[in-house]
Amino acid sequence: KAIAITGTDGKSTTTRLTYLILSKFFKDVEEGGNIGTPFSEIVLKNPECLAVLEVSSFQGKTLKSFRPIGGAFLNFSTDHLDWHPNLEDYLQSKYNIFSRQKEEDFLAVNAFQEETKNTPTKARKILIGEKEAHIKDGKGYVFGKEVFSLERLKIVGMHNAMNVLTASVIAYTLGVPEEVIQEVAYNFRGLPYRLEYLGEFNGVRIYNDSKSTTPNALRSALESMPDHKVILIAGGKDKGMNFEDLHTLVSKKVKACLLIGEAKEKIAKAWNKATDIYLFNSLEEAVEKALCIAKGGDVILFSPACASFDMFRDYKERGDRFKALVEEFYEVYKN
Repeated sequence: KAIAITGTDGKSTTTRLTYLILSKFFKDVEEGGNIGTPFSEIVLKNPECLAVLEVSSFQGKTLKSFRPIGGAFLNFSTDHLDWHPNLEDYLQSKYNIFSRQKEEDFLAVNAFQEETKNTPTKARKILIGEKEAHIKDGKGYVFGKEVFSLERLKIVGMHNAMNVLTASVIAYTLGVPEEVIQEVAYNFRGLPYRLEYLGEFNGVRIYNDSKSTTPNALRSALESMPDHKVILIAGGKDKGMNFEDLHTLVSKKVKACLLIGEAKEKIAKAWNKATDIYLFNSLEEAVEKALCIAKGGDVILFSPACASFDMFRDYKERGDRFKALVEEFYEVYKN
């Protein structure tokens, strides 16, 4: 049996949360898919388990017999157009994950987007953001019950609160009591490289969001930050993305933008006059500049909104390099 979790952003966080909640209550739960162990290996090793799987569009496109008993389609925005021939192919690859579900199965979908809401499936749909599951006045409600309080979560941002809500819906639907959901949700500190808090430097908070590989992921990060306080480091390999849509938000949140990578000129053009923009040839130069211009109360946010392959092996190497640079420059300034 499998729970399949997909979406443009938030897959890994929601998968991990769902796995942690279910494994706290049920005995035989495994985690895998895009996040780690392939589903085929899990089936061979433990065929009777419940597998919580992160499923990408690349995997979704090739599936022929996979049928998850439950799942979630978190969100949908432009991505991977360097791999998919067009946006419709990307969407259909997501839909294919749930196309063999039956009436007794369930699927939690983002109610705010037509692409997710209209997912073709025979399964019972649970609309995240409407009556069955929603956030109101700082509380998360599932099927009429208050399940968690946002102020007690350790992960920041409304996008993360929605991830917790989705994981709660899956767990609650499978019979997990709310106290188990709360225990896991309130102790979960998030995954590395996903709006990861690195600490405070002379009153400046620093976040490592290296997993941000799309403008939509950057949007979620910026919306979690105070107005006109963000020193943003962004850029990398362009995947055919539209950065213009972020112009207004960048103008509202970002006091300086430090751009790197092959997409830096494209991003600079898209955000022209939104904020002060600087272009650099390396992450080292950008981090050093960020630490130089940051003042107490500011936030340094590394959220590239691009793939890493032009400068790094993957987002993990990119995030580790950022973390090492912050520590290295911090020691220099401290001394």
